[in-house]
Amino acid sequence: MINNKPWLAWATCDNPQTEKLPGEWDEKINSFDKLILLKAYRPEKLSFAFQNYVLKRMGKFYVEGQTVTMEAVYSDTDYKTPMIFILSTGADPT
Repeated sequence: MINNKPWLAWATCDNPQTEKLPGEWDEKINSFDKLILLKAYRPEKLSFAFQNYVLKRMGKFYVEGQTVTMEAVYSDTDYKTPMIFILSTGADPT
């Protein structure tokens, strides 16, 4: 008989992206495979898991927001180099 209770507990916990997988599965699969598993069980937690993945693999620079002034950005432009802003939800361009 298969014991599904540990998986149910993991899948319904508040932060499955930071919890260990049930049984020996935390050591059996790699961190990318854990992302796939999390997508199947809790897709709403995937963006947090991606952030943790990038932080561990690439470092803080790629996770933290970069602050820059308009003066610094403007100094890099000219008539052949335009400014293009890509804003995320809630971003304030001013």
